Amino acid sequence: MQLDFVLRADEVHSGQVRPTLASEIFLSSTDMGLVATLILNGPGDLIDQGGTELKKGSVMHIKPSLLAGALALQIATPIFAAGCMPGLIFVATQSEKVGGKTSRELSDWPMYGRDLAGSHYNPNENVITPITIKRLKPKWIFETGGDVSSQPTVVAGVVYFGSWDGREYAVDAKTGKRIWAFNANNPSRGGAACADGAVYFGDLGGLLYALDVKTGAIKWKVKIDSHPTTIATSSPIYYKGRIYIGVSSREENAMVENSKYECCSFRGGVAAFDAKTGSLIWRFYTIPELASAKGKDKEGRTVLGPSGAAVWSTVSIHPAASRLYLTTGNQYTNPETNFSDAIIALDLDTGRVIWAYQAKFGDRFTADCARNSSECGPDYDFGTIPLTFRGPNGKQLIGAGQKSGAFYALDPRDGKLVWKTEVGTGRFLGSIVFGNATDGERIYVAISNAYRKIKQGSLAALDGATGKVIWQTLSPDGFSNHGPVTVIGSGAGRLVLAGSTGNFVRAYNAESGEILWEFDTGGAVAGGPVVVEGVLYVGSGFGQFGVGKPNNKLYAFSIDGK
Repeated sequence: MQLDFVLRADEVHSGQVRPTLASEIFLSSTDMGLVATLILNGPGDLIDQGGTELKKGSVMHIKPSLLAGALALQIATPIFAAGCMPGLIFVATQSEKVGGKTSRELSDWPMYGRDLAGSHYNPNENVITPITIKRLKPKWIFETGGDVSSQPTVVAGVVYFGSWDGREYAVDAKTGKRIWAFNANNPSRGGAACADGAVYFGDLGGLLYALDVKTGAIKWKVKIDSHPTTIATSSPIYYKGRIYIGVSSREENAMVENSKYECCSFRGGVAAFDAKTGSLIWRFYTIPELASAKGKDKEGRTVLGPSGAAVWSTVSIHPAASRLYLTTGNQYTNPETNFSDAIIALDLDTGRVIWAYQAKFGDRFTADCARNSSECGPDYDFGTIPLTFRGPNGKQLIGAGQKSGAFYALDPRDGKLVWKTEVGTGRFLGSIVFGNATDGERIYVAISNAYRKIKQGSLAALDGATGKVIWQTLSPDGFSNHGPVTVIGSGAGRLVLAGSTGNFVRAYNAESGEILWEFDTGGAVAGGPVVVEGVLYVGSGFGQFGVGKPNNKLYAFSIDGK
């Protein structure tokens, strides 16, 4: 049997792989690419393109498509039991029929960005297409006590998400009925990770939680850093019994909140925790040295430094290379260091630095800069997750969008620049804040002006090999494309989904940038849409920092609302 699967080339190990079922997968490199031979040693829960279920002992050869936006290998039976299954998923590119019934598409969204590489791409979606998108209508609406700006996580028929009311919710994906709610007493603006029977999320109190997936009961919680201003805006990522999360801070705003505050001492970074216990495994600091007194500022306050370089973005993981990639923000105070405004590669097991590419040296910025602008840098943070895509001659690249409006593509071997594109320029002037995604061939970038007087945003598609802008579409409501971006489908059937701080969620033709569908949610859309099994889930409401209009809703859209 021949079966074409979409795999991540960088997450497939050569040699023999023994997944959950003890099924055997032998991988070899041939002139037609990476080829895998799979022997099922347990009950079959995969199907070939003719609709035949693969039974125990079946043998098939798989020619991966080597697209950089899909999932890694694993066999699990049942594919999704009650709760969140550990690890990743082995998925077919399209839904099949067995015995006249459509099998469950293996298209859940178990973490921020959907896969370890943070692609924000669901290639398996074949219900919502450029043809059917105009029939998309609300299926249900769930109301919370505050804004909903976290990206939903969808696993085994349950939607998990956070709200600015301080609660993490579990909602039935079919009915929109609440299953449980956990009160963390602090807002959660990042996405959750679902694995090993637990839901993991961080909050603006700087705590990382593990909850029982069925009941919402707390398993453990831990402060991700000891600094008193620590917050978690990064979404936790689960891999092989560990949780990886970026460490950010509200200290950047401290002098506005307290005019006598002596700034600053926070150091950004990434921490790895044991998923079972919450115990710290390793920690990386973006500011290697502790802050010390550096003199007085114009107001007579003691200046501490160096500080800052927060990681308010989410990390991406590449197991085959044993790498973790992260992006960083600006410094709060000097002396200048080499890890601010940077894309960094770490060793996944130890947190050791492999390389760092600094896009802007000496970018010092705090909220106090409105009064002391001459001493401040341009505030060119990286807030996007590092993406993997195909570059020149099919070579893999790693890249991320910056608040400068530029997207950087690097060689993952050494971190050297391959190409750079100014996306937020000219009539498309603006910043890349949270929004970048990839289908492996193209990069889709959201441009925001949410913090400026003129808030016009746009959405763009770049060629992964060259960085050339293929198309760029202004947001027709005149507001920003501020949040994460999602891609679904394959080939000519691809759609790009993005929210607007002008309250709309929109679907764009991935080939042309034409807007095919839109819906006014009643509040700013800043958390990013996800699509699972023909249903689009998206939060509404982000009134913080003057970005947009508040709201308190999570929407589920389906074809004709059914």
